[in-house]
Amino acid sequence: MALLAFALACADRTPGPETGNVPEPDRSTAPADVGGLALEANVAVMESFPVQLTGTLRVENPTQRTISFDVGGCPVFLRVYGSAKGEVVWDQGDGAICTMILRTVTLEPGAVESFQTAGAGDILGEDLPDGTYRVAVYLALVEGGQPEAVAGEVQLAVPR
Repeated sequence: MALLAFALACADRTPGPETGNVPEPDRSTAPADVGGLALEANVAVMESFPVQLTGTLRVENPTQRTISFDVGGCPVFLRVYGSAKGEVVWDQGDGAICTMILRTVTLEPGAVESFQTAGAGDILGEDLPDGTYRVAVYLALVEGGQPEAVAGEVQLAVPR
C-alpha cells in the first residue's frame, strides 16, 4: 500500500525531463520532496581534467509512516543540464546496462538511505562544449518515475 501511495505521489509531481518537458533552469540545491520522501543530492569531482563526477542521493523519510519503493540494479544516475536553456544534455541512465536485480527499499519514519552513482567521465563527449553545467541525481524507480534532486553546478572540460 505504501508503494502505491509513493508511486501516485510521484505521478502527481511537476513533469520533468523524463516526460519530455523542459525543466525550469532552477539553480537551487534545496532538497526535493517527492511522495513524502526528501531527496538531497551532492556531486563530487573525482578528477579535474578531464572532469570525472560521481553523485550521491540521500533519501529521507520525514513522514510518520513507513514508505517502500523498488529500484533495480542501478538505483541512481547523474543527469546534466545545459546552463543556458536548462535542457537535458547528458543522462547517465541512457543506454546503461544494469543487473535485473530488484531491490525493495523500506524506510521507516525518520530513516535515511544513501545511494551512489557510478563514476562518469564521458559527459561532454565530442559534441558538448566546455562550460558550466547543472547536475542532478535521480532515483530510477521501477514504478513511479525518476524523481531527482539538483546537486549544483560544475565546470566541465575535456582535452581538445
